[in-house]
Amino acid sequence: MQKIRSISCALIATFAVAPVFAYDNVPVSAPTPASILDPASASAPISSPATVSLPVQAAVPAPTPLPVAAPVQAQTAVPATNCAEWKSGVAIDTEALDKLQKSVAGDKPESGQLYTKKQFVVLMGKNWAKAKDMLANAKAKLPKTSEGRVDLKDVTLNGFNLSGLNLDYVDLKGAEMNGVDLSGASLRGATLAKVELEGANLNHANLSFANLNKTKLKNASMCRATLVAADLEDAVLRGAYLKDARLDTAKNIPPIIYLNVQGILQFGLPVPPEN
Repeated sequence: MQKIRSISCALIATFAVAPVFAYDNVPVSAPTPASILDPASASAPISSPATVSLPVQAAVPAPTPLPVAAPVQAQTAVPATNCAEWKSGVAIDTEALDKLQKSVAGDKPESGQLYTKKQFVVLMGKNWAKAKDMLANAKAKLPKTSEGRVDLKDVTLNGFNLSGLNLDYVDLKGAEMNGVDLSGASLRGATLAKVELEGANLNHANLSFANLNKTKLKNASMCRATLVAADLEDAVLRGAYLKDARLDTAKNIPPIIYLNVQGILQFGLPVPPEN
């Protein structure tokens, strides 16, 4: 009997200290605390489990971003003018213009108008910006012909700067405009019959439907000018520069231009001097 008790005690002690294993990944409940097996140890304080400090990894610096190329913006093609440089060979006669200004200072324009014809000529010669504004916004207040057009017939504008002006439907018949700068001006439907425009700058000017009968355009620069439906009957174009000019549906084109139109338009050749 004593032997049986000894064996039982030995077995209990063995199971109390035997490790607990998990087999085949089956979870096993935690071992029973020793205080339950030994009541005498129940009064002993149970120490808190030790706190395990995990090593703190150093912060990994963020990767330096690769430089990103700026987006390539589409470049707007700037149209080349391909026009030869123009220089006026005629200067404004400032003395004559000053005399005209004094002589017309006391003239009174007709009712509803701001200037007489001669007063407006002085304005064009001395105040380009004001004249441009008047032609753009107040044509009704300028002197008129019997047909209702702005009246600039037979005026003298030699060497004047008239670039960019709106001269649509203006009557300039018989005017002297040698060496004038009309680049970029609009002369649609204007009357330019018998006008002297020798050596004038008409680059990029719009002369659509203009009357150019017997107009003297000797040595004029008309690069990229628009002459659509213009009337060129008996126009003098000797030495004129017509590169890239538009002559669509132009009327009464001088034969010398018609025969050489491809060379003139494509290669900027001047009109042969036979005209």
